[in-house]
Amino acid sequence: MIDAKAVTIRSQATTKSTAVGVLYRGQKITVRKTSGNWHYITDRTTGVTGWVSGTYVYRDVYMCLD
Repeated sequence: MIDAKAVTIRSQATTKSTAVGVLYRGQKITVRKTSGNWHYITDRTTGVTGWVSGTYVYRDVYMCLD
């Protein structure tokens, strides 16, 4: 989930790398891996893959406790 209006999806885990897409609030993502505070994601809406800063992304986790 996104905690900002939009987040840049980048080619590498750095703000200086090339932008490959934009992730908007409410769009669903799949986190493929994590490196430090960066997440390698796939945007389920567009299919774009790349890195986003963990500062703006969080996971919703639901589990059955029964």
